[in-house]
Order: sequence, then structure tokens, then C-alpha cells
Amino acid sequence: MLIEGHAVICGDVVIEHQVTIGDRARIEASAGDAISIRGEKVINGDELFTRTPIVGFL
Repeated sequence: MLIEGHAVICGDVVIEHQVTIGDRARIEASAGDAISIRGEKVINGDELFTRTPIVGFL
């Protein structure tokens, strides 16, 4: 795992294996939710990752 730049990680976020997060990427988990990121991934730029409800589960 490599985190660099101005990356922001908030909440219950699990990052495993070969994940690279950089630039101004944001990963935000809402209260009571969790985000799991694993495997070979590169998250960078102005990307925003959040967990949103799935229609039908509301």
C-alpha cells in the first residue's frame, strides 16, 4: 500500500494488498458503513470514493 500527495481517507476504510492512492483522491465511508479496497488498484487525481445505498435496500 502506498499513500502519497494530498490523499484523504475518512471513516471505516480497509485497504489491502497492492493499492496506490495519490494526488487529491478522497475515500470516505459514512458513519456505520465500511469500504474495503483490495487488489492491484491505482486511485489518483480528483477521484472520490464513497459508499452509497443500493436501490431496493433503502
